[in-house]
Amino acid sequence: MRRQRYSTGLFALTLAVSLASTAAHAQSGFIHLNKPRFFIAQSELISREKAASIAKQTTGGRVLEVKLKGNNYHVKMLLNGERIRTVRINARTGQLKNQR
Repeated sequence: MRRQRYSTGLFALTLAVSLASTAAHAQSGFIHLNKPRFFIAQSELISREKAASIAKQTTGGRVLEVKLKGNNYHVKMLLNGERIRTVRINARTGQLKNQR
């Protein structure tokens, strides 16, 4: 019984420390990209607005949504008022990756 309480307490402590570490890291202005231990400063990324502008210039469509996923922005576009297409833009360089 005592061993079970000790294990539960140790687990709770480990969980609390890891959550606090994650929260502190998130506030530091860094984001995690694909590989463990690989972080870049958010200031090195292009803005969401810039990604939306690149996608709009490239497709001529209307921007519906912009999400940062890994090291790419996924920009959902409405083309010709009827088709929805997602454009991927490299978050560091602003280069168009491909269209889906």
